[in-house]
Amino acid sequence: MNRRHAALAATAATLAGAAALADLRSPRVGTHVDVAQLAAEIEAGDDHISALDLAERIMKGESNLQVFDLRSESEFTDFHIPSAKLTSVTALVREPLPQDATLALYSEGGAHAAQAWVLLRLRGYRKVVMLREGVYEWVSRVLEPRLATDATPAERQEFERASVLSRYFGGLPRSGVARAELPTGYWAGASQARPDARTTRRRGC
Repeated sequence: MNRRHAALAATAATLAGAAALADLRSPRVGTHVDVAQLAAEIEAGDDHISALDLAERIMKGESNLQVFDLRSESEFTDFHIPSAKLTSVTALVREPLPQDATLALYSEGGAHAAQAWVLLRLRGYRKVVMLREGVYEWVSRVLEPRLATDATPAERQEFERASVLSRYFGGLPRSGVARAELPTGYWAGASQARPDARTTRRRGC
């Protein structure tokens, strides 16, 4: 389990006590939420969505998808994912949302998104996901996907997928990049690259 999942698991465990004290229930059906189930989802990685998967769903115009940006207003103004709505953890967990909606959350590094994920799940919303590495993954894999000169067949296939999405969102795919320029685990969602979203100006943002 990576550090993000460890932090989220700790958050879920902490909120378990709060849930018991506050008798948190689903906003619509009034049933208790199993905190152990939340922990299992975190362990299995069911709590997150990749930038490419999210981009595909936005591009398709899925009517039941709602994307929420949990960063500051200034960061949102500088750059945000197309269709995203600016909100806060407090506002989001109080907002009445459709039970059948898929709620996609993102923040700068993931902490606020993780907290909102736990709170929404405790309220009974089942279709909640976080953008895997936050806004940074959107920039590095959707807007600026890179392919190494010695790329594997699997990496080339993923790059082709990313390139289609990148062009749709006004990005700039780059091939022929030196392997040394790609962080370890770049295509596996494990990179620690941190491009500056403020310098990225793209259509729809």
